[in-house]
Amino acid sequence: MPPAINANGVMVAADSLMTLYTYAGDGLEQSACVDACAEIWQPLLANGSDTSRGDFSVFSRSDGRWQWALMGKPLYVWADEVSPGDIGGEAANTQWRAYRVASKQ
Repeated sequence: MPPAINANGVMVAADSLMTLYTYAGDGLEQSACVDACAEIWQPLLANGSDTSRGDFSVFSRSDGRWQWALMGKPLYVWADEVSPGDIGGEAANTQWRAYRVASKQ
């Protein structure tokens, strides 16, 4: 099962249904969000047995943990969100965006 699903155009973590975010400061499969940043913007972590599939990939972070990425963009959840599907993280910091799925209209 992929680590994320599409819920009304916004990608959410499959297990928690919390909105997934990307960070403008990241590179492809490279996370610039470490230390205090990673406490607030929590990486969507992969298990050691998880493998890349389709547009989803798994990469090694500088702290040694494994993180999911979608089309190379590292994925995160915002610690201050309370309810599944909220997108309050966008208002909190302009460098972070909820991952949206392009419309196929």
